[in-house]
Amino acid sequence: MEIDRWAIYEKYGGHCAYCGETIEFKAMQVDHIRPKRRFSVGHIDNIPKYHVDDLQNLNPACRVCNNWKLVWTVDEFRYEIEQQVKRLRKYRAQYRLAERYGLVINIDKPVIFYFERKE
Repeated sequence: MEIDRWAIYEKYGGHCAYCGETIEFKAMQVDHIRPKRRFSVGHIDNIPKYHVDDLQNLNPACRVCNNWKLVWTVDEFRYEIEQQVKRLRKYRAQYRLAERYGLVINIDKPVIFYFERKE
């Protein structure tokens, strides 16, 4: 099945479906919402009624978000993003120093992806 990259790009008006940054068409990466590795009959999730490369399962993504999401589901990706500040605070002295001097302000809020705000 051939992927229609332009249709994917237009899904969110040239924005990354996750962070919402504007992306150029040539820089857009195609993300499988439900990762290919989890798109099999043997997986415990319910099998959707569409193909892995159908437009319903594809999102436009910037390089940063697509590289972070990897093979995670949307909920797993959300969790990983939510954990970033906790991990930085725990493992990075530079972060704690910046925080101490008021250069970093932590805001405890849920991660809501761009495509969720658009629906």
